[in-house]
Amino acid sequence: MNTVITPQELYEKYHAKIERYIYAHINNEHDRADLLQQVFLNVIEAFDSYDPERGSPGTWLYTITRNTVIDYYRKCSREPTAVEFDESLIAAEDSDLPALTEDMLDTLADALECLPERERNIIIYRFYYCLSAKETAERVGVSYANARFLQHTALKKLRRYFEDQQVG
Repeated sequence: MNTVITPQELYEKYHAKIERYIYAHINNEHDRADLLQQVFLNVIEAFDSYDPERGSPGTWLYTITRNTVIDYYRKCSREPTAVEFDESLIAAEDSDLPALTEDMLDTLADALECLPERERNIIIYRFYYCLSAKETAERVGVSYANARFLQHTALKKLRRYFEDQQVG
């Protein structure tokens, strides 16, 4: 049941979700808008390479978005250089961990949006970029103790958010 989807349909269906993802990762308002445009330019350029057998259109689009955000940080020299990306982490079939679905990613993006910017940044640096608490504190501009406190607070809020989502 693989239906053909056009770039226009991808844009219409995922624009708001991709925009939320970018806004959760990028602080600069102008860069956010540029990156959003860049994601959909990348989609148009790579559209012929999309293979529905390898994943859903949403998964493909989120991969392009994630890579665009990573490229942004590389260009700005803000990406952690000590952390190397382990390709095996994205091979869900080789992992004991379940693959993230589009719904899970949407819920995670919504949950992160509910956090104050500083707490959201701490969670992103600690768990997405795998920075130490000390490195995270330096990037966010807070003390080590404050970074740990903000992380603890943010995780409690996220836990409550997900518990409320399961109940509702």
